[in-house]
Amino acid sequence: MTTMMYRLMQEHITEPLPCKQHRSHNTHHHVAIIVKRGKVLAESHNRVGTRSRGVGFSHQMIHAERAVVKELGDISKLRGASLCVWHISAKNILPSKPCDECQKFLEKCMREYGLLKVYYTDTTIPL
Repeated sequence: MTTMMYRLMQEHITEPLPCKQHRSHNTHHHVAIIVKRGKVLAESHNRVGTRSRGVGFSHQMIHAERAVVKELGDISKLRGASLCVWHISAKNILPSKPCDECQKFLEKCMREYGLLKVYYTDTTIPL
């Protein structure tokens, strides 16, 4: 984990956030932030989707990576920014990696919209 990511984690994730929206995700979830020049532009987490949130069925999850880009609003703000993702449990920050769909989405954000870097937690850290 990079020093920048660890510092941002300490500043923005002081305790695990309960994800009460989905029973199977009530003890583990992902949090994502978009950072540019040391400033947090947007933050979000995985959540249950709805048609208005961009998912056709309310029982499907919007992954943190997509949710934070939607939260950002203006996709042009991705140019030169970094995206950081943490996998949080009740007691630890856990290793994380993107699913296949998020990997494709992030590659497109880098290729077409100028997202500079993507960071995922790579170790377990007690809270």
